Order: sequence, then structure tokens, then C-alpha cells
Amino acid sequence: MTSIESSSAEEDTNASGAERRYLDIDSPVGVLRIVANGEAIVGLYHEDHSPVPAQSLLGRPLEPSVVMPADGRNQAEAGPDVSPSATEVLLQRAAGEIGQYFAGSRRHFDVPVDLRGTEFQRMVWTALTGIPYGQRRSYRDIAAHLGNAGMGRAVGAAVRANPVSIIVPGHRVVSSTGAVVGYAAGNATKTELLDRESDGVPDADPVPLGSKKSVVRHIDAPD
Repeated sequence: MTSIESSSAEEDTNASGAERRYLDIDSPVGVLRIVANGEAIVGLYHEDHSPVPAQSLLGRPLEPSVVMPADGRNQAEAGPDVSPSATEVLLQRAAGEIGQYFAGSRRHFDVPVDLRGTEFQRMVWTALTGIPYGQRRSYRDIAAHLGNAGMGRAVGAAVRANPVSIIVPGHRVVSSTGAVVGYAAGNATKTELLDRESDGVPDADPVPLGSKKSVVRHIDAPD
């Protein structure tokens, strides 16, 4: 289940009590950095992400968990019997799902996601999760869905601030004219993601935002 949690400060990264770790993986659109806090994915950034995420949002590189054998031998003597941490399992699971996505065998992500932002950002990010694979929406579409078609610019800013690229599909949002604009890793990367999703997907009538059952659970954090 995808969890979107609000926080009054973006730098409040330890509210869950778990330290962040990250894992870099190769992809057809360059290196991706996956960030987890032990309970959920909290970041997915491109190598040329703009703006560059603060170090506090990334945490430390993943270090495989090591279990000390009961007989007191060190791990090198004991052999490769290693129990991975919850964070490591989560990062590897996300890496696997992302690999399936780029291979064309996955259209929906199941890995849990926890996003922190303002109430408005949460609303926009929730709307992003309702855009089906292979389809596109305009910033105005999302603004209208949220009750005010005139706040397209504010929607655009929230989409760009989305910290979990691809899994929360901000790349599926385009201008009202259909132009590809405003992606944190550049418009060429956004175009490649859209082209990958469009390839082999039959034309279909657009599904209205919010028409499918949401997998987003809101958890209000204190201001």
C-alpha cells in the first residue's frame, strides 16, 4: 500500500524513527538512486536530478546487514550467512520492480512508498498515482480534478517536488498542448519514459482521475 505522509518540514526525515539508506541502480534512463527508511521507499532520484536532493534526504549508502554468529566467530570466519536488514530487503525489492518496469513486464508498483510534503503536495501526488500506465494528463487536468483549474502552475511545482520519480508517475503529466515540460531529470528523460510506456499500449479512452480504487493511505503528521 502506498502511504503519503505530510510533514511541515521537508528535512524532517527521521519521523519514522528509521535512518535512511540509498541504493544506486543502472537503468535505461541513467543511474537511479533509491532511498528507503526501513518501512517504505522515500525517494527515487535521477543522477542529474534538479534540484539536487539534500544529503539529509538521501541518508547513507546501503551496507549489507551482518549477523554475528552465536559461536563468537567474526563474519569473515563464519562465511556468507548474512541476514539482510528490512531496509536492504525493501531497496532490493524496489530495484527488482523498477527493473521489471523497464523490461516491460510491470505496469504497477507494489513497493510501499512514504512521501512527506504539504497537504497540497499530498493531494497532487495522490492524483499522480491515479494516472494509468501509458496515459497522460495535463497540469490543468489535475488542477481541475482538485477543484480549481486555474492553479496549474501550483500543480506543476508540486509535481516537480515529487521525491519518488517513476513509481509516483510525475512523468505522465504534460502541458495542456501536450508538450513535454518540467521534468526534474530533463525533458529528454521524460520523453523517453513516456515513449516506453506508449509502446505497445493500445489507444484507450482516458480514465478519469480518481476513477480507479486508490491505494493511497493518508497519514497526517503533526505540524
